[in-house]
Amino acid sequence: MTRTLKARGQVLPLACVVLLVCALMMMASFSVANAVHERTRIQAAADAHAFTVATLEARGFNTMAFMNRAIAGAIVAEMGIHAWRALARHDVNMYQAGMIAFFVIAALEFAQCPKFQLQHCVHGFQALKIAFKYRKEYNSKKSALEGQDSKWKEAVKGYNDMIKKINADQKEILDRVKDEIGVSSKVLTDMQKLTAPQASINMMIHDYNKKGFACALEGSNFDGDCESPGSWKSVGTLKPASERGAIMESAAMAARTKWESGTMMERSASDTGYRGSNPLGMPIYNPSKMMDIQSEGTYMIMGLSNSTTAGGNKVSAKSGAAFGFAQWKHGIGPLIVQQGSMSSPAEYEGIPCDGSGGCFINFRLADQGGETDWGQPATYGVITQDLRKMRNGADRPWELGGTGEVKMPNGEGKWKYVPTGQGYGVAKAKAYFHQLNKWSAPPNLFDPFWRAKLHPFVRDELKDVLQKVGDSNGSQIIGNGQTSVEGVIN
Repeated sequence: MTRTLKARGQVLPLACVVLLVCALMMMASFSVANAVHERTRIQAAADAHAFTVATLEARGFNTMAFMNRAIAGAIVAEMGIHAWRALARHDVNMYQAGMIAFFVIAALEFAQCPKFQLQHCVHGFQALKIAFKYRKEYNSKKSALEGQDSKWKEAVKGYNDMIKKINADQKEILDRVKDEIGVSSKVLTDMQKLTAPQASINMMIHDYNKKGFACALEGSNFDGDCESPGSWKSVGTLKPASERGAIMESAAMAARTKWESGTMMERSASDTGYRGSNPLGMPIYNPSKMMDIQSEGTYMIMGLSNSTTAGGNKVSAKSGAAFGFAQWKHGIGPLIVQQGSMSSPAEYEGIPCDGSGGCFINFRLADQGGETDWGQPATYGVITQDLRKMRNGADRPWELGGTGEVKMPNGEGKWKYVPTGQGYGVAKAKAYFHQLNKWSAPPNLFDPFWRAKLHPFVRDELKDVLQKVGDSNGSQIIGNGQTSVEGVIN
């Protein structure tokens, strides 16, 4: 009987050991589960950070596109002012040509008077009268046009000032975007506090994002901040002033509506139909009052093309010189029309991009190939946190001694089931250009098709980012080239 009671007591020590192991396993599972949960939280926060920065940059690029279009539109308007003034000069020159032609016609009519054909004498005086009417109209239109010089120059200067103001606003907006992706960003700080309140944003990544943003632009206040991210990615070089200016002027020329060309026989009309098109379908630029002055007859013009240009700090427009003839009664006179041209090097300061006049923000296009991706900027989010922290910041009651370690009874060994160092959540996003239904179009800051997306890492890129933010262990693991990592392209 006594032996039976002693046998029962032998189970108790074994049960205590089993319960202790179960308790340790339960505490370990709690700690590991909490660490995994917090690791998921900081990764989501890093994704949100990178995507938000890319979104801010994409919105900034789209705003630049609309403002660049406004600058191009201002240049188009300046070209339009010059074109219409050149057209007005063309009309003035047409009256002058009509005057000369009718002096010739009058001379021809008077030449036939000695033959006692009195109607020629009458026609000669009538032709002189028409010639003087042309002269009066010429002087009147010329005086009126010259009287508008100050308004014309004021209009051109107004558009020039508008270009400068738009460009100044562009730089101010980009400065604000740079601030919003930097250390002082309230948007990013509030988002981090909402998604991972126990974590913090790695400060080094702010500078990294700002340098990448600068590398995508030329013409901003922080062009000098660009620093090539590494051997895995290249950036475009800054273009010289002349080349950058030519880009904007070329865009303006492309947006300019075609100025109808005055080609051979652009006008052949009688007393009706002198506004519109001639039978050959060619445009008419001659003033309607010419036919009102001579009332009958006809004339024909053979001219050169009209054109407008913008470049070299100069906007110019011209209507081509022309030669033709006027027919009236029994006489024919030559119509020699001078070229109507206007340029304003003094008022139009061009797009020199050297600080002396209006400029614009351009995309710093890099060579395509490999992972360069035309130089479209990548953005990064790095969130760090002690994975042993709870969301509410309280100590975990199941961690023995608060260390997350279990020491062996002999004191020679210990088991750490949650690391005590910082956990890193790392993410990458990209501000990218996608013109609808046209993937082949290279990125630019004239079309507002910039968007944001999360993007996979290149292995060397992730290694470089981890080194910069201080995660030496992570950079070593990534750098060995053998570890497969989700979201990383080898």
